[in-house]
Amino acid sequence: MQPKRIWIIVTDGEKCRFLESTKRNEDPHAVLPDLETSNPPTREQGTDKPGRTFESVGNRRSAYEPPVDWHQQGKRDFAREVAGVLKEKTHENAFDRLIIVAPPEMLGNLRPVLSEETKEKIVGEVNKDYTRFTPREIKQQLSQSYDV
Repeated sequence: MQPKRIWIIVTDGEKCRFLESTKRNEDPHAVLPDLETSNPPTREQGTDKPGRTFESVGNRRSAYEPPVDWHQQGKRDFAREVAGVLKEKTHENAFDRLIIVAPPEMLGNLRPVLSEETKEKIVGEVNKDYTRFTPREIKQQLSQSYDV
């Protein structure tokens, strides 16, 4: 019987690591290059000054706030990019099980954009930020709850 290929996705909205764990006594190893995005704070995106608008009555003017928080939009776009990679690898049968480790905000951005085939392979979600952990530390944290 072939060992189960468990992928561990560790992401935070700006960086994503794709790790694979096939043997219990070995540390997970990277199976794809890390995905990274440059997502500066909203104040550094867009124009220097918000636009101005006139009041409907009188000649008063006020600042116009953009309808989008560009920093949050960047995180949602990154979640779609990660979901696209996972969908492609699901179709290639690259893994049997999937564990997603991400802060709650990223999990919320990622869940709706995952394909149904990918969702079927998810065996666990951890709402923590492990992006700065080594593969060994990630395995130690996950081994308490999952068979990795």
